[in-house]
Amino acid sequence: MLLVNTFEETFGDTYPEGDWHEFSKKGSSNIDRYVVALASFSGEKRHFACSGFFIEWNGSTVILTSAGLVRSSTDENKIDENLRIEVLLPRRRRIKGTLQHYSLHYNVALVGVEDCRVVRPAIIQRLRYVCSKIAAVGRCFESGALMAVIAEEVTWTGTLDCVCVERISRRITKAGMGGPLVNMDGEVVGMDFYDTRIGTPVQGRS
Repeated sequence: MLLVNTFEETFGDTYPEGDWHEFSKKGSSNIDRYVVALASFSGEKRHFACSGFFIEWNGSTVILTSAGLVRSSTDENKIDENLRIEVLLPRRRRIKGTLQHYSLHYNVALVGVEDCRVVRPAIIQRLRYVCSKIAAVGRCFESGALMAVIAEEVTWTGTLDCVCVERISRRITKAGMGGPLVNMDGEVVGMDFYDTRIGTPVQGRS
């Protein structure tokens, strides 16, 4: 992965234009409510920014996102425990986030928030089936822009050390890392990642 300070580059179409017309009305509305942007800071300097989405986990509501948010810049096999996390909510309110769990191997993290009422966390589609249309979704931290690009799942012979990783046919930007891969009803079928070599890898469904 190439990680530089270009976390605000958009991709696809911005809500509610373009590809957003392909979603069901309820689906696009729900996506706008559960997709957030996150940034980590070392002092006042931004370390990383990415997307994430609210899910139900162990009886509480947390944000599922990329572990790149807290990965150390000097040792990719460790996290930086001194980073401050901020979460940009759908209505542009910023609140503090707290790292709860992470896996650097699978590049995922769970971030908790306080004083935030989540009406509709993401619905996870746990049954594996071929969707006629899927979309990668993300949100920019500074602008709050919600983005989506409709794509197809494609086969590939990759070398990433995870049997769940697949790939989609359209590219996203770094801002979309950790965002959801969804069907046209807004149900989550995977998570988006970013790789300059293979395009857009996604963490597939179980």
